[in-house]
Amino acid sequence: MSSETLETPATEEIETTMQNKSIFYGWWIVLGTIVGLSFGYSVIAMSFGTFIKEFESSFGWSRGQISMGATVIGITAIIFFPYVGSLVDKYGVKKIMVPSTIAFAFTMASMSLLTPSIWHLYAMCILIPVMGAGTAPLTYSRILVSWFDKKRGLALGIGLAGVGVGTTIVPLIASYFIDLYTWREAYVAIGVLILVLVLPIVRFVFKEQPQDLGLNADGVSNEAKENSETVANSGEKVGYSAKEALKQKTFWLMFASFLITGLTTSTVLVHLVPMMMDQGLTLKEAVGTFAYLGMSIVGGRLLAGYLMDKFFAPFVVVFFMFGPVIGLALFAMGATGPAAAVCTGLIGIAIGAEFDVMAYFTSRYFGPRSFGAIYGYGYSGFKLGASIGPLIMGIAYDVTGRYTEVLWSMSGIMIIACILILRMGKYPELPVRKAEQ
Repeated sequence: MSSETLETPATEEIETTMQNKSIFYGWWIVLGTIVGLSFGYSVIAMSFGTFIKEFESSFGWSRGQISMGATVIGITAIIFFPYVGSLVDKYGVKKIMVPSTIAFAFTMASMSLLTPSIWHLYAMCILIPVMGAGTAPLTYSRILVSWFDKKRGLALGIGLAGVGVGTTIVPLIASYFIDLYTWREAYVAIGVLILVLVLPIVRFVFKEQPQDLGLNADGVSNEAKENSETVANSGEKVGYSAKEALKQKTFWLMFASFLITGLTTSTVLVHLVPMMMDQGLTLKEAVGTFAYLGMSIVGGRLLAGYLMDKFFAPFVVVFFMFGPVIGLALFAMGATGPAAAVCTGLIGIAIGAEFDVMAYFTSRYFGPRSFGAIYGYGYSGFKLGASIGPLIMGIAYDVTGRYTEVLWSMSGIMIIACILILRMGKYPELPVRKAEQ
């Protein structure tokens, strides 16, 4: 008997022992996702409002003009993200994520060079989603879906909580540099942090799928994976193509619910800091209120992710979606102080659940076959709402000098989003087809 034959059982036993006793590598992917999303495109887009007052005083732009920048970001994302999703499906996550992280870091740092021309701001608002598309939840969700199956909801909940973490710390970092220096140095600091913290993780820690390390999804043993391995090895793919998904009523119900959620929640995200400052708070105090949003996003992510693994996801989502209904109504009634913190928390919990839901719904209703493209289209719905809402709110403020009527309207339409989610129905039995089809 050869030495190679004698060594094989021992090697397999050692690998099995290490897999059973060590932390499943997928959880390192989750940890890296938290860090990456903390300084990703979504957080930077949410933190746009931190700079509104600074732009007003530096350049004399109106709040409506500045809010148009958020609309430009959203429209660009709507056009570009589905294409990026298809690239991720075709070439893999890392080939998109690594260059995007580098480009996004330099783009954010170059915001420090803004001139008094409003068109310069709008041009940068086109570059932000184009350069940062690979740093959005789309790519991070795709890699988490590859690493987890039975624990997918929990993994998505923990990993995508990075958006909440970033929503808490990035405005604090920005306000620190604004107070110590100016808003220009704040943008440079954000760009440097992306390069120093995120790039090494996505370049060296992330792996496309567990098979790259000889592992299985969720860290299960080879014996427990036999059935799923039959499909994987046969060259078949599970789920619908993007074209097939777009023909289904379920997709458009999901799309519309995401659009409404983006319209309502992102409106507050962009205008929360100036809204609080209008009521007499300093920048630091207003950003402190914004921090409650980030913390509640984290809580919403973790809780929603856990519950979606245990219960039917649409029921879980509707429960969370009632948070903005209440929070927006209380803001319309002039909530300040502790009440404003509660309102922010109610809205943040729903936002935290929403990004997890996009990934979870896409994987359960349409499968992994064209996850990137389908998620990109669904995310476009969210961004469509997110691009319209802040502009409406900015114009309303310029015309009336207050936000009251817009807040009441958005509280009401959140109920429609809940109804749409409940109409999506049960998870379908996903088709299995040859990869070339």
